[in-house]
Amino acid sequence: MVELKVRLGSKGQIVIPKILRDNYKLYPKQEVIITEKDDGILIKKEDPIKILEKIARTASKKRKGKPFIYNKEEFYEQYEKRARRTGIK
Repeated sequence: MVELKVRLGSKGQIVIPKILRDNYKLYPKQEVIITEKDDGILIKKEDPIKILEKIARTASKKRKGKPFIYNKEEFYEQYEKRARRTGIK
């Protein structure tokens, strides 16, 4: 487990250190979830599959109940490929 000290900016913002961004595959403009815990704050990345499932439910409603089928492995493969292509990985 890595423990690093960071400083709050003038607007209360922090920068997640590069080593942690790389380890947890956090990319620019990616949304994260911040949760208050008894002993501090938990920052976790939003699961792209949950986002995709939400989009699929919305698309299914628009398609009048016809299911939208996807493959998790294909999604993660495409996600990684696009991250490399755009230079954020």
